[in-house]
Amino acid sequence: MVHQMPERGPAAVSAGRFIQAGGVRTFVVEAGSGPAMVLLHGASIGVEAYVTFHRQIEPLSRSFRVIAFDQIGFGRTDMPADRRYRNRLERAEHAVAVLDALGVRAACLVGHSEGAFMAARIAVTRPDLVTRLVLMTSGGTAPALGGAADEAWMAASRRAYDYRNFPGDAEAFVAAARRASPAMDEQHAGLLREAYGRALASGQAAMMRDSQSDGPTDYRAYVRLQEDHLLPYLPQMTAPTLLIWANEDATVPVERGLALMRLIPRADMHVLNGSGHALMHDRPETVTRLLAWFCADSRTAHALYTGQEEPDE
Repeated sequence: MVHQMPERGPAAVSAGRFIQAGGVRTFVVEAGSGPAMVLLHGASIGVEAYVTFHRQIEPLSRSFRVIAFDQIGFGRTDMPADRRYRNRLERAEHAVAVLDALGVRAACLVGHSEGAFMAARIAVTRPDLVTRLVLMTSGGTAPALGGAADEAWMAASRRAYDYRNFPGDAEAFVAAARRASPAMDEQHAGLLREAYGRALASGQAAMMRDSQSDGPTDYRAYVRLQEDHLLPYLPQMTAPTLLIWANEDATVPVERGLALMRLIPRADMHVLNGSGHALMHDRPETVTRLLAWFCADSRTAHALYTGQEEPDE
């Protein structure tokens, strides 16, 4: 089945499709040709791949085979049969199954928020699949700072991801998102309304609320997932890595990004002023340019970054 997607321009993404990946009916948006770039979204009520990356997919598809898919329990992809929320470690397994189903043998993996944990986990466990790695402002990947230094970001996270008291209708949902990302345009607002409607209809919103049935998320317990399954292995990771971090995201301050960068031998970091958690919407052109430059081979990168062909040696 093919779903028409909203256009963003003359070469805009026109369609998504369903595939079977690890026994899960999975919705995939794919555009362009060339080196593979896989975009991994984060986790919250109404989060979807196209909504997350719609500003990047079309321009990047001019130079890359761009793949973005709704993870298990999100968007148009199937909800888990038992209606139990799948954490980021479990969703990394689904992501590998998607790459296998699409015949992707190696790709630049780009992860935002919890998607960054998934990308890094794949780089650790399946380094053959990862040519380069981009981690974008991710509390589900970065280390805790320790002691009292964590109190402010943990409190901000409890407020931002309180699914038990999430907005009850689409307009309230969009208004809350607009407060976090004031530059939001009406096209993005429309995509958010549609995504929120799907989250209610599919049961995804109820599943996320149920994941907090015992109370607010304990963020000291939350970070133990990356402490156990990711952080100890990063010093051995070989993939060149770029961190793109928001300077105005209270849930994951720059200090946590720096702590993550220091664990990765081949990592650099860009910090974007004027951006919150949704940095791909707050600073879309800059994020797109950084992804194009970092994920490309040297000749393509030069052309993308300067607008000129790289001279022959």
